[in-house]
Amino acid sequence: MDERKISKEVRQILLTLDDGQEIRGEVFLNLHDIHHAGPQRVGDLLNGTDQFIPVRTAEGTRLYHLRHLAAALVPAGGERDELMTLGERYGVHLTTLHRREVECELFVNLPPEACRVKDYLNQPLRFFRFFLPEHVLYLNRDYLLAVRD
Repeated sequence: MDERKISKEVRQILLTLDDGQEIRGEVFLNLHDIHHAGPQRVGDLLNGTDQFIPVRTAEGTRLYHLRHLAAALVPAGGERDELMTLGERYGVHLTTLHRREVECELFVNLPPEACRVKDYLNQPLRFFRFFLPEHVLYLNRDYLLAVRD
């Protein structure tokens, strides 16, 4: 038995790279996260300090640089929890640099004087979280062209 093996949770993911290419695969998440109770989420991984993340694809495991990752789409089941939906709910329409239009929801849980969509988007996050009916979308701030609420 390899004692160096670290137990991880596997989560399905659809990545969109900066050139528009889509990659289906799995990411590896820690069973515990230091920022909240429970396992690490894809959002924690994307907004963490690592510059590269491993993704297991049909062609094998590859490391992807987060700077060149435009978006990540994950099933809501293992990713979404009720704490993510605290705060003010907004229905928004996103336009990405790839000219993709997305209608989704976002929740802003900031102090009352700063609880607008603009305030959420001006946070120092690498990836913003948006909600679709069956998925959670993480969008790289550098690939978000416009938001209409």
